[in-house]
Amino acid sequence: MDWEALLGSFVPTPTGLSLLDAAPTGIFRSPLFWTWIALLAVMIGLECTIIHIGIRSSPALLWLVLLVDAVAWVLVRRALKWRYPI
Repeated sequence: MDWEALLGSFVPTPTGLSLLDAAPTGIFRSPLFWTWIALLAVMIGLECTIIHIGIRSSPALLWLVLLVDAVAWVLVRRALKWRYPI
């Protein structure tokens, strides 16, 4: 799921690359965009940590932080879609 989110902006669309289409809107200077990227990086890092520790032996706190991060990631993504409808 995360790899789809990370690479989803680079998938070609009928109008070209959506990431390149977003450049004139100013989305790359937006704090929301950088918050979304940071949340995505934390999510990928947590998933790698949980896999490295072991799925069954990882602390419940890591799973809770991963859940909270995923919810925050979705909310920030929705805010970006609302602010920059591309």
